[in-house]
Amino acid sequence: MAISRLTTLCINFILYTILASCISAIHLPNQPTDRPHKLRLSSTTTAPVSGVATQSSESKDGVATYRFINSKTGTTCILLRTDAVVEVKFRLHNLEEQADSFVPEQALVEGDCKNEDYSYMRLSWTGYSLIISFSKSPGGELWYIDKVELTVSPDLPQLKGVHGNAIKLYHKTMLIPTPVGKSYSCEELDIDLETDKEDRPPPGLRGSLLLRALQLQPFMYKSEQFEPSMECKEMKTYRDETAPLAVGTTLAIFVLMTISGYAIFRYFKVKNVQYNTME
Repeated sequence: MAISRLTTLCINFILYTILASCISAIHLPNQPTDRPHKLRLSSTTTAPVSGVATQSSESKDGVATYRFINSKTGTTCILLRTDAVVEVKFRLHNLEEQADSFVPEQALVEGDCKNEDYSYMRLSWTGYSLIISFSKSPGGELWYIDKVELTVSPDLPQLKGVHGNAIKLYHKTMLIPTPVGKSYSCEELDIDLETDKEDRPPPGLRGSLLLRALQLQPFMYKSEQFEPSMECKEMKTYRDETAPLAVGTTLAIFVLMTISGYAIFRYFKVKNVQYNTME
């Protein structure tokens, strides 16, 4: 019975070790970093242009507020406040070129929030279209950015010489998981944008979306203003999952081998003692 009890305790210890390793390995991709972002806007950068928003848009101290309203209820369902810049880089004649733009304060605001678990906001201005999609976690406790899609028209002067269809860049992994009913705020959120091979992108194409002085909330039902925010600096920084998982797994295997060896040793020792006693 002592061996059985010891084995049970050891197995529980192994399970706890593995569980602790897995928990420490949780990683939420693309959390905002504190690195400074130095944006070099080209001389041909698109300036804020004309375009009347279908939904309300306003600005204060250079930070614009974009509001998408549910057509059924007449209430705000997506609210975004930010000073945003899109950065697009590509190679042309073996030189790196760029087509950057501030997201203008009076960008055209469109979207869809008919679905309780999925919604999106589209900001459009001359030559650019930015879509930010939102989803809820399976249990409905969290909302997060599900996808970012930037489309750039090849007709822009900056893209002269680039052949093909519209340029598209994406971010397709989860960003900023936040409790439903709360907003998310951050001084700076830098989102990397990548290409999709199916779009046949031009060489060296890459981009980013920089959201400064950001506050964001989708799935709004009760209020026309932001609910209390979850700040990025308050969110837990998660370590890379590879090292903790490897260490935890190695430790668990070592402990298991030790316990197994001891159990086998005890088994044969007890059996030998019982055999000698019978003789």
